[in-house]
Amino acid sequence: MLQAKTSDHKTIQSDVEVIKYDRNVIDQTFSSELAIVETLLEEKFSGGLEAVGTAKHVRLERRDGSGTLICYERIDGAIDDCRGSFLLEASGRMDANGYVHGRWEIIAHSGTGDLEGIQGYAAFMAKRDGRSRSGWSAQTTLTYWFE
Repeated sequence: MLQAKTSDHKTIQSDVEVIKYDRNVIDQTFSSELAIVETLLEEKFSGGLEAVGTAKHVRLERRDGSGTLICYERIDGAIDDCRGSFLLEASGRMDANGYVHGRWEIIAHSGTGDLEGIQGYAAFMAKRDGRSRSGWSAQTTLTYWFE
């Protein structure tokens, strides 16, 4: 794998509107206080990344709302003037106050169109948001480059 020069890296910030948030408890054992929960999300990114995303999360949730998550998501849109799509893999932690913090990485060789060869990683923060249709909003900071 080729390593990009540091000067080739670009960092962009985006707001994320969670358009759809479907939650399904897969398994819950009250004695362990942990539940396995699946969430399906549709998201709209604006700012440095202009795109839509479709995500599937699997979460381990405690009764207080804290826990962990793993996720796969397809992003379809544009970065700068480059249009296409890519897949990402994410992980994160939820706290009992309704905040989610995590990191995602672009899956190698998943870029299409002008985004073919894209690589990168991002940090994200999501929170409960009563102004959002789904009750959630987020922000992400993506550092990316092309192989």
